[in-house]
Amino acid sequence: MSPSGDHSIQFSLLDGVPHYSVAFRNVPILENSELSLVLDGGELGDRFVVESKQADSANESWVPVIGSRASYPDAYNECVIQLRGGNQKALRLELTFRAYDEGVAFRYTIPPQEGIDELELKSEDTHFQFTDDHFVYWDDYPQARYSKLRISEMPGRSIRPLLVEAGSHFVAIAEAGSIGHYAPMMLNRSGKNQLVTRFRSGTVSASKSLTTPWRVIMVAEQPGTLVENHYLLQNLSPPSKLNDTSWIQPGKVWRSSLTTKGAKAIIDYAAANNYQYVHYDAGWYGPERDANSNPLTVIDSIDMQETIRYANEHGIGLICYINKIAMSRYDLDKTFQTYQQWGIRGVKMGFVDWTSQSDMEFLYASIEKAAKYKLIVDIHDNFRLTGIERTYPHLLTVEGILGNEELPEKGNPPKNVLTTSFARMIAGAGDYTPCYLNGRVVSRSFQLALGVVFYSPLQYLHWYDQADRYPENRYPELEFWKEMPTTWDNSKVVHGSIGSYITIARRKGDRWFVGTIVDEARSLDIPLDFLGPGVFDAKIYAEDPDDKKQVVIQSRQVTASSKLKVTMSSGSGCAIMISPMLNLTE
Repeated sequence: MSPSGDHSIQFSLLDGVPHYSVAFRNVPILENSELSLVLDGGELGDRFVVESKQADSANESWVPVIGSRASYPDAYNECVIQLRGGNQKALRLELTFRAYDEGVAFRYTIPPQEGIDELELKSEDTHFQFTDDHFVYWDDYPQARYSKLRISEMPGRSIRPLLVEAGSHFVAIAEAGSIGHYAPMMLNRSGKNQLVTRFRSGTVSASKSLTTPWRVIMVAEQPGTLVENHYLLQNLSPPSKLNDTSWIQPGKVWRSSLTTKGAKAIIDYAAANNYQYVHYDAGWYGPERDANSNPLTVIDSIDMQETIRYANEHGIGLICYINKIAMSRYDLDKTFQTYQQWGIRGVKMGFVDWTSQSDMEFLYASIEKAAKYKLIVDIHDNFRLTGIERTYPHLLTVEGILGNEELPEKGNPPKNVLTTSFARMIAGAGDYTPCYLNGRVVSRSFQLALGVVFYSPLQYLHWYDQADRYPENRYPELEFWKEMPTTWDNSKVVHGSIGSYITIARRKGDRWFVGTIVDEARSLDIPLDFLGPGVFDAKIYAEDPDDKKQVVIQSRQVTASSKLKVTMSSGSGCAIMISPMLNLTE
């Protein structure tokens, strides 16, 4: 049982087969669910007896290098159960269960034992037996559109995290901890009201012993609580492997055209508007899908050393794209060492593979190599976090999200954005790549709010825009992005409904930034009870009622007892910056 008593996980042996069940505030969430591993040569899941049990607990907190909060609580009760097979082989298996106030987690360990030198895990058969045919928010690809379906209506498989509506509760199934030598978890529809884990591809091999990643079940009465508690995946991950993290800098990024002139224009804007990075995307070293594009060459339209010199002169860092084709075909150690020598500050890894153990081993080795040469990392395309940003804090963000690259009218309407803001963000940082002036933008106040709604220590803003479209003072509302940080001391989902609306408030120092987005037209009362004592100035960046592509700015004095009423048309939003006022009596 968790320290608060809210979450509980119970182990049992039914005819020698390990099972578990999960409850939240005494309400059953998962009924007897089977636990099994299938090894090459047989199933490791039946005829067990309990050999011993060990209990442990922790009540701590830790400070992330980069985070959505200044510190994360880390309190749990743990039980490790040693099992011994009842057959002649008498194989041993350990199951570790933890109950946190944020959720429960468990993992398997095959400890070193006589007669086992090499292990090949053909399948992991972890079952999730729900009590009814609940709704799930299903996707089978990291950049897919979400569908709300019953478990019985799900296509064969889903990726994680998976968000489930279990009656009056919301449940997230996730994967946590290192998967550097494991295959990513997939969730297949199995028996009635049941899901089961599968590898996306291949098998998993290990020498002498094997410990799986954690399987995580989070339960809450409100879906926003699951988003707030994304740090549970980091709690279940190893601490930072980096002794020196002083070089890791989060920030706001603007993608440049593939020219020196274009980069300089963005550097000028970035330096004047509190952005930290300029980015050269795919194509800077040649056609991105051409295996002969050498990542140590630069196309003629870019003078790399001049770009870096100019960026350094203005206090701006350069991030450059590199994809799996170039990472695997060329000497990655030499490539990253050269980038460091040039003065590049970070890499965005594209075309990453995400299905097998070998894919994960390559990706983790690449992340570690980037740290060796002090390069921050953004992973695009198909990867989602499992809490490993605690272990590798220079991994600032990942995509694995259907972002603003997809047109609203062609697959990513506001309703999907408002599903993604819940279902996807349970996994942690998501690089949504908002735009502002691009023609795909329906509401600019909606876009402003995205910088707060989608937590990402690297915020790629203006994704399809160039700096020459931003004459000085033409868009005064961009003050919001200028002042907006990308990491936070506190984060709170004020209210929301999946697919309908969400309001998130985040604090840095003594200022709060609030983002609200809606699908259908509605008015919302935003309570400000998260504020401390005193009087505050709330600067509201709202939709112009006559033109949703325009933003009007208003100011109000507020306190913690105030509520701000905001009215938005369909597919629009509102951004609010709240700053303490000077003592009015002085």
